[in-house]
Amino acid sequence: MDEHSKQIHQDNQGHVTGRRFLRIFAWCVSVTVLIVASVNLVAYRYMLRENNQAIVQLVAGWGRMYKPILYDELMPNVTVYGSSYARDAFDPIETGRLLELNVFNHGVSGGSAYETRRFAASSLGNPNLEAAIVNLNTFSHSEREARVRYGFDESILNVDSDNRPNHWVGLRRAYSLTLTGWAAGANMKLFKAILARDDGAARSDYLRSYQSDNLTRHRPALELAKERIFPESGYKPDPSIRDLPPPVHMAELVELDLMIDGFCEQGVDVYAYYTPQHALWQACDLQASLKISTLEFLRRKQATCDAKISYFDFSYPNAVTLEGVMVPVTSSKYFRPDGHPRPTVGLLMAASMFSRKFPQATPTVLEQDFGVDLISHQDAEGWLLERAARCEGDWGDSGYTAYAAALIKGIE
Repeated sequence: MDEHSKQIHQDNQGHVTGRRFLRIFAWCVSVTVLIVASVNLVAYRYMLRENNQAIVQLVAGWGRMYKPILYDELMPNVTVYGSSYARDAFDPIETGRLLELNVFNHGVSGGSAYETRRFAASSLGNPNLEAAIVNLNTFSHSEREARVRYGFDESILNVDSDNRPNHWVGLRRAYSLTLTGWAAGANMKLFKAILARDDGAARSDYLRSYQSDNLTRHRPALELAKERIFPESGYKPDPSIRDLPPPVHMAELVELDLMIDGFCEQGVDVYAYYTPQHALWQACDLQASLKISTLEFLRRKQATCDAKISYFDFSYPNAVTLEGVMVPVTSSKYFRPDGHPRPTVGLLMAASMFSRKFPQATPTVLEQDFGVDLISHQDAEGWLLERAARCEGDWGDSGYTAYAAALIKGIE
């Protein structure tokens, strides 16, 4: 065989080898795609099960990809919107039992104002939606945050940013559910949590929302908070010693404005609230500037709204935010180690906002003083100023003696 024939033979062999490699590569890709799609579809079947909803909706890190799709499957009566402050606070199963309604938690880790408004707009096609619980902390950041975060995909929402129908949403959702490798990795987290629950693990072991802060490590700071909030007689707070929060960022207020307009047009009641923050992390603003400006904004919205708007402030010195201040507490009932509210707080907030019976063993002092509907309150500004003053030890003419005694009695 001459050199030319050898070269032709080698070229033919190379083509055969190349085609064989391509077939093997295509086969491997097909198998990988099939495995990824199978894992994702099995996970989605688990997501739809009612007994898995607490895990599905409270697990951190994947809500942006799945919650808009899952929402349209479940068609709830009440939906929670906001960042992780909202996501951690409302267990959909427990809150649903208290309200006797189907509840969906649409909160996501680090949810931005824009993302929250877009999720809300996508959910307005639900004919069952009666009420929206809106976490106002999501719209009151002091610095401009990223407009969206990793995993947020507007193509899986029912409408675009101008509220026009997204005609390719079905195809995009099918791809998101079946073929994204990121989803497969996130779904393993779901399987792990479900297996831990089925093995009898404590909820705090597989759901970060139920983790509890160890308040003993804050003992020195709690003592300082006690001296500030429950001072010796004759103490007069210095109004110059306070940390005034900045006003709501204008861009985020626009997002809240658009979000509420959407609910009003659909006749969906709005329950807007500031989440409870422990006294350790509360900033004292004796003028209640942010909360009063929010009150004025929501009053204006109510004037043109076809549904009811309610506004609740839970972030002032009360039996929840003063946990461990008067009586030493080891494991927090209300707060996670990062200061986020636990689902135990969500039940209390839901009971207050929807005028439901508080959970059993709720301290009387908490039932009597844990938020009011400020939109309908005759002196909402006065209520906010009185509660704000507590942060610096001013409890008005009646003082704090009776309240402190009731607080101790309720916890013991």
